[in-house]
Amino acid sequence: MQNDLSRKPKKKIAFIVEYSAIKGYYPFERTSILAKLLKTEEDVTVFLKNVSDEALEIFTDAQLSPILYDHIDELVKHLKELQPDLIVQDGKDTYVEYVETIRPLCKTLVHFDDFGEGAELADCNIMSILEETRETTAQNILAGSFAFAVTDTLKSIAESRVSNELSNPPHIIVAYEDGDDNNLTYRTLRHLTHLQIPLKVTIAIDREYKHSISDLQMMALSRRNTKIFKDDKPLDKLLPVADIVICNANYTPYKVAAVGIPCIVSAQNERELNNIFPRENNGFINLGLGRKMKQSNIQNAVMELLLHEARRERAVRKQIQLEIQDNNEVLKSLLLDFAYERHNIVSL
Repeated sequence: MQNDLSRKPKKKIAFIVEYSAIKGYYPFERTSILAKLLKTEEDVTVFLKNVSDEALEIFTDAQLSPILYDHIDELVKHLKELQPDLIVQDGKDTYVEYVETIRPLCKTLVHFDDFGEGAELADCNIMSILEETRETTAQNILAGSFAFAVTDTLKSIAESRVSNELSNPPHIIVAYEDGDDNNLTYRTLRHLTHLQIPLKVTIAIDREYKHSISDLQMMALSRRNTKIFKDDKPLDKLLPVADIVICNANYTPYKVAAVGIPCIVSAQNERELNNIFPRENNGFINLGLGRKMKQSNIQNAVMELLLHEARRERAVRKQIQLEIQDNNEVLKSLLLDFAYERHNIVSL
């Protein structure tokens, strides 16, 4: 009985996540990973706004039962009843009026990757997508590759990769996640079909791809060993067999770095273009804005990785040195510090 009385009451942690087309489904994955981790020790509630079946699946797989809401009035009512110690906001960029409504309902407010004006009102804005061109770095920003939460699937893929030797023929995975508005998938495949060397190319098509798949299939038929792979989570199934990944510059490079695969990135938009993570210092070849991608640039990048083993090894070594596999525990400790109001946090 004495042990029960001496136990500290659990902290109440509320996660709020809303879909953003520019960020895709990754914020839902990060929320599910962290909510599941914290649920073993604290009282955790997840709130989802206007979610699709795809988003709900992420939480079902994590054995979490989120509370759904349509309007902020509903959310406010739930939060008043809950009285959380910590609110963690992820997904859409916030505006000031929204945060002013939420802020009084908790002791501490933490945002992830929030580029909206409301982010400045949070106690902390944890950024994995950090733009080098941000004019003013707010005092509440905590930024670094540690802010990417890693799925169990990525961890198991990393453990199963025993070698970075090239397959025969080398296998290139093309994966533009988070919508691919400018159809860089098509542009990249068109450029790769002109490489006069033996290659295996697999095009990853997920549920967010908005363009004609038949156009890709017609092009794939023109070259041997070129396939279209359509799946809810194609990258999870293709990373184990990838020699080189060509992808966008949002969250996907973190997934690649968690496993350790030579990678070429091409930005889908200005925000991705300014993301400082997928650069040479972290092991990536960055081609800049995808809609301006030249055939010679992407072909040269592919050939550089195929011809030089030391270049591939250096890329993988730099990715592995980031220790992204350890991020979940870092993030868990960080959020617990905020929940318990231990705010003397050093920059990571």
